[in-house]
Amino acid sequence: MHSSDIYTKTELGVRELRERHLNLPLPLRSLLIMIDGNRTVANVLEKARALGLDDQAFETLAIQGLVAPKFSAPSAAVNGAMEPQRSEADVERYLRAQQMMSDAINSHLGFRGYGLMMRLQKAANLHELHDLLRDVAAVLVKRMGIDGATPIVSEIEQQIIVRQ
Repeated sequence: MHSSDIYTKTELGVRELRERHLNLPLPLRSLLIMIDGNRTVANVLEKARALGLDDQAFETLAIQGLVAPKFSAPSAAVNGAMEPQRSEADVERYLRAQQMMSDAINSHLGFRGYGLMMRLQKAANLHELHDLLRDVAAVLVKRMGIDGATPIVSEIEQQIIVRQ
């Protein structure tokens, strides 16, 4: 287990939190609750140290099958081989589309668009922006009507999709 790995609860771990069949000690149960599939091992252990726990407790949960790695630390060779090269044009399209979506959410949804803004910040590529655009479009149509939302969504979609 590396400090940059990200662990998540297994089905057994989720069931244990609900049903308490294993009678985990309170600090270990608290550690299981902290493991959310978003934070690295180092982040979780930093908070768990206040409970007097160390990486041995983390390994105990893994051995019992309550947690499993979601993402392992990437190796340099694998990371370089799997990371697609993005052209400068793709990066510019991504940045323009992201800004256009941000502007649309802020100006037409205000605070109601907070969840969409959080998802927009997590979108890492054009494909993820396109997936998010469906949800943004649905909310804009609900808020503004189809006639008001169509030009905004179409303009953003033109930035995302390359037509050959």
